[in-house]
Amino acid sequence: MTGQLKFRLGIIGGLGPLASADFYRKLTELTPASVDTEHLPLMLLSIPQLPDRTQAILSGSDTVVTLLLDAVRTLDTLGVECIAMPCNTAHHWFDQLQAAANGGIVHIVDSVVLEMARAFSGRRVSVLATQGTLASGFYHDRLAPAGYEVILPQAVRFQLEVDRAIADIKAGNIASATLSLRVALAYCREAGADGAILGCTELSVLSREMADEGLAIIDSNTALATVCLRRLGLLSDARSGRARDDAGQTLRKYA
Repeated sequence: MTGQLKFRLGIIGGLGPLASADFYRKLTELTPASVDTEHLPLMLLSIPQLPDRTQAILSGSDTVVTLLLDAVRTLDTLGVECIAMPCNTAHHWFDQLQAAANGGIVHIVDSVVLEMARAFSGRRVSVLATQGTLASGFYHDRLAPAGYEVILPQAVRFQLEVDRAIADIKAGNIASATLSLRVALAYCREAGADGAILGCTELSVLSREMADEGLAIIDSNTALATVCLRRLGLLSDARSGRARDDAGQTLRKYA
């Protein structure tokens, strides 16, 4: 089917489409390449018809994981070395997907924790994510052992603004999403967080716009792209910092 083509990275995308486009752009910008042929050969499998992940988690439905397993098997047939899934909420089913993947799946939260260790000096972080991601608990389960304290603002409006920003980005209402995300970040500052993790890849679309909100912005899409490139040997530790700066990514320190 693919002739002489060899795909090294598989991407389970479309969750949503703009978030996947943002991941691919950051992956491309972070790659230390000067010509087309130095970039990573990959297969982006876009499945936007996958049912809502948050609803599936809250209801206990198995429909989503069944379809995600089909996606893993499809990418495995192409011989990919590893798989990235630029959707935080879908990592609720990571263990089942990892067990089925030939080359393994790069965990988005493990990637965030690794990048925080390299470029973030704070300890108190807020996680901006879907209700499904928060209910699943996999951010807290990985952040706490790494020594980070998760600070979730108590204001009722906080999660409402996060949810609104995510929904607006999916609908293409970027200006409205930007306003909502800034309000949510203000609640994080008021709660005493040193940094805010954009723990939904929809929010990653606005990572650049949020660079000057008075606290460190930790972007899950950037972290995932960086770790994928490092795992596949296209990015060294020394070059990753320069590439991140050149790409205009945000993992900024504030005194």
